Amino acid sequence: MRGRGEEARRRTAAAAPRPRAVAKPTLLLALPSETAYLGLVRELTKRMAEVAGFAEPVAERLALAVDEATTNIIEHAYKGASDREIEMRFEDRGKDFRVELVDTGQMVDPRAVPRVDLERYVSERRTGGLGVHLMEKIMDSVTFRRSARRNVCALVKHKDGEGPSR
Repeated sequence: MRGRGEEARRRTAAAAPRPRAVAKPTLLLALPSETAYLGLVRELTKRMAEVAGFAEPVAERLALAVDEATTNIIEHAYKGASDREIEMRFEDRGKDFRVELVDTGQMVDPRAVPRVDLERYVSERRTGGLGVHLMEKIMDSVTFRRSARRNVCALVKHKDGEGPSR
């Protein structure tokens, strides 16, 4: 036979709200448009990718893609100006890992970036100009858009094991 106290505890426990799934945190960072911060960008991206569940070699490639995107903002959107700001947003969306880079610099049309012919590139011993190509090879999705007078570069990597570099 159950006591009144035990019965009351059972009813209270049944009426208590069930815990919800905890949302994965979003990390926001604003950093100066200086190349001196690229090491921090790489380390933070690598660590966030590892926390999201990617193996170290994949996390390192993701860090390279984000480094390239950040470098492009500094060199092309801001034309090397070191007094500007880049906003970074890291999101673990469960099935996807997403990094957004936001700047207020000049809009660069990604369609105007020439496609890379690696054979010719190597034979001419060129340097630079591989940023968008690398980003597209590493990430599953790379998009550029303009929103509220700001440029937004979104880099997405799926966790399902399919796609480039997984």
